[in-house]
Amino acid sequence: MPSKKLIEIKQEKLILAEGADACYFFIWACQAFGRDDIQVIDFGGIDDLGDFLKTLKDLHDYEKARAIIIVRDAEGDPEGAVQSIKTSLRDHGFTVPVEPFAFAEGLPRVAYMLLPGFDSDSGDGSLLKGTLEDLCLSTTMSDPIHVCVDIYVDCLNSNGVIIKHPHKTRLHTYLAGKNDLVGLKLGEAAKAGIWDWNHPALSPFRKTIINM
Repeated sequence: MPSKKLIEIKQEKLILAEGADACYFFIWACQAFGRDDIQVIDFGGIDDLGDFLKTLKDLHDYEKARAIIIVRDAEGDPEGAVQSIKTSLRDHGFTVPVEPFAFAEGLPRVAYMLLPGFDSDSGDGSLLKGTLEDLCLSTTMSDPIHVCVDIYVDCLNSNGVIIKHPHKTRLHTYLAGKNDLVGLKLGEAAKAGIWDWNHPALSPFRKTIINM
């Protein structure tokens, strides 16, 4: 986790992102959404959020913060991720939003976003399991290269390869099929403009960020 000396609050609006990839992704997302008044900070790993919030409150310039969004992967348990965020907020004296992608009023206002977002097929506003990689890939599913990605992943499985991080395997296989993007990290691909910022999957993220 970053130390207090490495954190400087430069804007009134903060996005606290889980990990470097998410941090860089949301830096470019803010630019794509027309927001240049938001500071994106990497809070570390899933287990670091509580300590980071405590560190944030202890900073001498914490009073600058007027709105905070926390964003992390849902992984395999969206409801568990929601409860983990709420517990961290409650334990450190922040207002706790009732639901994801909605602000709890206070000073600062607080919201949280779960990656990859909502299940559009369910119709009941349920959250998807998964990660930022899943969200990014969902914006490119009309690309025929995904047929090749499926073939590659199926080949690995049929040869007994245990894929521990399928979301990362799929993402980097997809990028490997783009000559100008081979070897790029997720955030670097965001800078290169590979993700469709206008895709419906990004709508709740866009709306929450714009409403900061």
